[in-house]
Amino acid sequence: MKRAIEESFPIVEINRLAVPERNAFKPIYQMHKWFARRASSVFRAILLASMKPAGTDIMEEFYKDHTNDLDTNGVKILDPFMGGGTTIIEALRLGCHVTGIDLNPVAWFIVKTESEPVVIDDLKAAFKRLEERKTASGIPVREELLSHYRTECPCCGAGVEDADIIYTFWVKSAICTNSICGLEVPLFSDYIISQKSPSTRYIPDYVCLHCKKEYDLDLEPASLIAEGSLTVYNFKDSSGELRSNKRWALLNSPLPLRERDRVRGGFNRATCPWCFKEDDVSDTFSYKKGKKKVPLTVLLCPHCWSVWQHRGTLPEDVSCPACKKDYAPVKGNIPSKGDFICHSCGTRDKIIVSIRRLPKERLLPVKPYSLEGYCPSCAGVTAENLFGEKVKTNGPASHACNIRNNNGKFFKRITPSDLKRYQDAENRWENEKDSLPYPKGEIPDGQETHRLLEHHYIYWRQMFNPRQLLCLSTLLKAIDEEGDQVLKEMLLSGLFTTLESNNVFTRHRADANKTEGVFARHDFQPKATFAEGNVWGVKFGKCSFIKCLDKAMDGKVFCYKPFDRAYSKGETVTVFRNEVIERNTGTSITCGDSGKMDSRFRGNDEQTDTTLSSNLIITDPPYADNVNYSELADFFYVWLRLILAKTYPHFAPEITPKSEEIVENPTRGKTSSDYEKGLTEVWRRCCENLEDDGLMVFTFHHAEGSAWEALLESICNAGFVIEAIYPIHGESESSLHLQDKQSISYDLIHVCKKRQVKEGDKDSGRKRSWATIRQEIRKRAREEIRLIEAGRYGSGWSENLPPADINIILIGKCLELYSRHYGMIVDYKDEVVPLRDALTAIRMMVEQLVSSAQPLPSELEYVDPVSYIYLTCLCDRMEVQSDEVHKATRGILEPADLIKAGIMHKGRAKRGRTYEVKHPVERYKDLQTFFSKKTSSLLQIALFPEMEEGKFDNVALVDILHFLMGLAHESGDIIQWLREFNPAMPQIRAALEYLRVKNPTFNDPVSRVLSLMEV
Repeated sequence: MKRAIEESFPIVEINRLAVPERNAFKPIYQMHKWFARRASSVFRAILLASMKPAGTDIMEEFYKDHTNDLDTNGVKILDPFMGGGTTIIEALRLGCHVTGIDLNPVAWFIVKTESEPVVIDDLKAAFKRLEERKTASGIPVREELLSHYRTECPCCGAGVEDADIIYTFWVKSAICTNSICGLEVPLFSDYIISQKSPSTRYIPDYVCLHCKKEYDLDLEPASLIAEGSLTVYNFKDSSGELRSNKRWALLNSPLPLRERDRVRGGFNRATCPWCFKEDDVSDTFSYKKGKKKVPLTVLLCPHCWSVWQHRGTLPEDVSCPACKKDYAPVKGNIPSKGDFICHSCGTRDKIIVSIRRLPKERLLPVKPYSLEGYCPSCAGVTAENLFGEKVKTNGPASHACNIRNNNGKFFKRITPSDLKRYQDAENRWENEKDSLPYPKGEIPDGQETHRLLEHHYIYWRQMFNPRQLLCLSTLLKAIDEEGDQVLKEMLLSGLFTTLESNNVFTRHRADANKTEGVFARHDFQPKATFAEGNVWGVKFGKCSFIKCLDKAMDGKVFCYKPFDRAYSKGETVTVFRNEVIERNTGTSITCGDSGKMDSRFRGNDEQTDTTLSSNLIITDPPYADNVNYSELADFFYVWLRLILAKTYPHFAPEITPKSEEIVENPTRGKTSSDYEKGLTEVWRRCCENLEDDGLMVFTFHHAEGSAWEALLESICNAGFVIEAIYPIHGESESSLHLQDKQSISYDLIHVCKKRQVKEGDKDSGRKRSWATIRQEIRKRAREEIRLIEAGRYGSGWSENLPPADINIILIGKCLELYSRHYGMIVDYKDEVVPLRDALTAIRMMVEQLVSSAQPLPSELEYVDPVSYIYLTCLCDRMEVQSDEVHKATRGILEPADLIKAGIMHKGRAKRGRTYEVKHPVERYKDLQTFFSKKTSSLLQIALFPEMEEGKFDNVALVDILHFLMGLAHESGDIIQWLREFNPAMPQIRAALEYLRVKNPTFNDPVSRVLSLMEV
């Protein structure tokens, strides 16, 4: 039976769902941090299109309930690279029997807990037990952890530390490398702590009772700090956005706004900004009110370390209201990336140089410089706890509160009591660490971890400060005391995600007022400034334990009430179904090496055996050297194993397995060849365990063309043929090699089948001419264009399917034909045409077919790829910027290919960030030697094969053009060589005429050659 995905795929509709989903993954995929997650909507569509017969409307099926669908229930799905589990979860929703395998124990744990059946009330009860569990100090876990993050509210504290710390902000200091100086230099790139434009209610154009002039009367303070004396105003535009030309005043009342609106009488006062007399605003309720945004910037003073606030546009230079000293707020001690400058002696050096002068295990010194806190009393609101219960906080404030409109949040400087509280936690850690679980091992050297070692992070524990270690290990010990293994692992899921943003690699973004965890960039990047969060957590703040556990609960709720998003009348709506996500009797989640699987695969987990005979294989293989999952996953693994090693053997080693990982990694001696061999072995195993009429469908995403070529090579060598390739918009942080580097990146959906050798098939094993195959490929591509224009992948090519998508679809169709004859396609010399050469030719054919410009004369339709790129992109240039090469060449060839072909070389100027295009005269001597050898060793018919499609397989047209132009410049015998090149004369003439127009500097040599061609 032919499946829907072999025929078509709803690219336009699924892209519309996938792009926003990557910004807000469904709850089950937010339970844990994993790398390069794929949109679940893509995999749901892949699964349905792979199981439904051809002709099925997949988008109609997408929103159906498949609880009792005979086409999906019980279908055996194998995912040999399950990673974060998108295939597993979406297949379970459809009632499939799923086998998921991954070498990485962290991925195994993620998928196991995602698919584990859990009673939500039992999980809530386990959390209740956890927060009440006693610590070494004899107090409950919740109180213990919160006690380490208390501070005094600068608005109402009066010496009492009953406010909560949301974040503490730290800065590293480089030690000046000037031997005479040696000063510690705080590594601030700027002194901005936070920037925000909160909304505030006001009465526009209030008229002063005394001078009759108008001003904005703000009814509530706009402030991110509590101390009014530490706010400085920009007199030009401090009133607020769109009100910059107005003067303003704040209603001065100790009562909250809701109380003020009820007051009738002379309690409300405001000082007119024009005459400075006091207005008695007797009844604010009767005035028309509006809302405006007020730009605020919280700043640190580098002189006295005060934390203060600037209202309005931030100028280039400011004056601290505390010490009165001037400084530039956006000019810190880091003049450029990786450098620092000593503010005392002026020495400029690399930060890494300062680090290297320290003892091996010593880190750069750190110092807290500010914190963000939360005061429930000043907030005066009703909060909601983890269970959705309303919890009454302190009532309305009876004081003039600057931070009520900021929900009780405030920024402030570090006080002596804040330092003492941190030091107390540090001392507690030293006294109790021997009885607490925490990772004690060393960080191994690797491609991703090498930077850690360079910065003197030798042990995993150094990625956390002592207070974080105390809280995290105390929490982990309490979780380990949970008696139910399933509930223990669910609580551990909350800690898993907490780790990602509670370490010294978490940065605070002042412009967005949020934090980003260690893996915001999918690597280990030491931070000069970092944010320490409240580990247990309060109402505000990101990725505290209670918020991460809340995510885990939401994920388990989603298992019993899954939903998808749909578009209706231009709006996004949520569609719920009765499908359930939980492991069934036909499901196995296995930690093991997919390269060693056979029909009875014994995994390294609680399962005994796994039957791998599959109807479908749906997966997302590793991406060469793009993301080294195991090295990054070790960050989580070294914590998880402290509990899980007692139950699961694959958590016994100190770090995740590396030797079997399919990846390119020079530090481990893993080459691109190893990557291809590893993939080939897994694909072979998949081919053995896939039913004869089954499909293997996978997505792939990579910026390097070589990695994609290695993948395609492994697929063909393992016995598969490519049926189709469809583009789906992927992550925007990198671009696929095939596409313009400026365009959106792609995940490519590859649809493959087992290569079938039919009995009695005369063509089986027969060699095929590459020139003939190219004719068939071109014909297939033209037919596909006709189907695209007819709406095969969306309602209208020009409206909904971008040109880059069309290119990928056509390349996929061309590769389908190539893969069917893989290993049997030969060139004019009877040598097998490698995939790399075939892919280059296919890219060029597709480019020619879809290009609306049609830049070359019709005689040059079958020109070779190097000549095509030279004529269309390079012939009128002297140099090309490195970052423009892919855009100029449309990804048909790599720069290395063009250098090897001799038409350009690496530039000498601008630090080698350019490529210089060679002039024909510059190439003449080399080409003279080249053609002398060609014509003396080969017959003319071999120089130019008979078929037009292969005319320039032996000699590139650009080499002929440059040689003839070089001859003209050197006054050589052009007529002799025109005789040699006679079979290609129409193409040579058309190309020379094209060059004369395209590059006028070629006019003299080109005209001379053309004049002799007419003789």
